[in-house]
Amino acid sequence: MWVGRHPGFWAGPARDFAGWYFNLQDPVRRTPIGVDTLDHELDLWWAADADRYVWKDVELFAQRLVEGRYPGMADAIQAEGDRIAALLDAGERRWDRSWATWQPDPAWTAPPLPAGWDQVPPAR
Repeated sequence: MWVGRHPGFWAGPARDFAGWYFNLQDPVRRTPIGVDTLDHELDLWWAADADRYVWKDVELFAQRLVEGRYPGMADAIQAEGDRIAALLDAGERRWDRSWATWQPDPAWTAPPLPAGWDQVPPAR
């Protein structure tokens, strides 16, 4: 189990800080065409103007369990979300609040994608 702790989200062209997001997902792993993971649907969101986080996609997570999406993982996924919530409730903040004002360097450009980046290589 891995939690993608996204330091923050911004909205609009002025990059208004929107809040902190905790994404429950499988560890990121290399594949022949890049990286992959599996989102666990259940997340926590702490809006910039809120006093407390909220759980996201609780109903969708329950639906995915009915569909058999996370066999043998449901308890671990919920436990990891509960662990994060308990840390937040206890005042733990594993991020620097200055990240809310972070700006990318305007000189940065997106690197070109290599030829065939969108093709899955044949199985060996």
